[in-house]
Amino acid sequence: MPNNRKLSYERQNKKLDLMPLPNEETLPIEKFYGTPATTPLQLKGYMKTEGVMSYSIVCVISGGEKRERDFLLTLIRQQDLHSLRVAFISKEGQGLQPNQMHKQWEKIKKTKTVSINDCTFHLDEMDKVFLLSDVDEFYEQLVKILEEQSKDNSCQWIISNPCFEIWLYYCFCNNPKEDLASIELLDPNKRSQALKQLGNTVVAGGLSSIKAFEHMPEGITHSICHYDEDDNAIPILYATQMHNMAQFLINTMNRNRGEYDEFVKRKQQQRQEWRKKMIKTRLDKPTQK
Repeated sequence: MPNNRKLSYERQNKKLDLMPLPNEETLPIEKFYGTPATTPLQLKGYMKTEGVMSYSIVCVISGGEKRERDFLLTLIRQQDLHSLRVAFISKEGQGLQPNQMHKQWEKIKKTKTVSINDCTFHLDEMDKVFLLSDVDEFYEQLVKILEEQSKDNSCQWIISNPCFEIWLYYCFCNNPKEDLASIELLDPNKRSQALKQLGNTVVAGGLSSIKAFEHMPEGITHSICHYDEDDNAIPILYATQMHNMAQFLINTMNRNRGEYDEFVKRKQQQRQEWRKKMIKTRLDKPTQK
């Protein structure tokens, strides 16, 4: 898969026409998420004549459809970051089980194409494919899939135990055995829900997926400190492989003149300015007698 491709385009004044997928090979059971980027990919109506931009594409097939998508939202929408685009796939309303994710990936390999909203992505254009899964009650499914895919390096599974929220926790905190001790005694299929409910008690404002994106370096450091896996290569409780995916994302963006680092600095400056304005507004507000 390519690493540093370049896209040049010029928009023409005519309706864009998607390159169609064969009807029998479309992927009907999943709801594809993603907002069209500023730079459309593989769309008729664009000519390679002007405006050069280096970019990378990552495909993420996710078991969860809400918090995982929110974490990657900046890269899905391409609002402030332009060197990396995420094509996000999940199932509306309930997400995907590992077996369904595996089936989805097999279909993509067969069609070599993914269609999301107004964009068509070709598999050979993908720099990386990640499959995000919770352990939850899916332990046996994951063990079987990993055994079958032991020699297949076309994608990378990213597993979190008990769920994706442990990664969000590490983006803000680093003491799981104390902060999250109450979930240890629970059945594995109840731990995820319990962890989600604990979010507001350990982090002011809860485990924000969008804010966590800005704290990936801290998340990577904390996650690695607590990482271990069992004999089946499944992360143990409080362990997640998200630090691997996060490091890939940061490295890819920072190859473009430190784009991620600059993005984080801008966000921090914006929040500082907002806080100053809020303080000034309160000080200027006349006191009531």
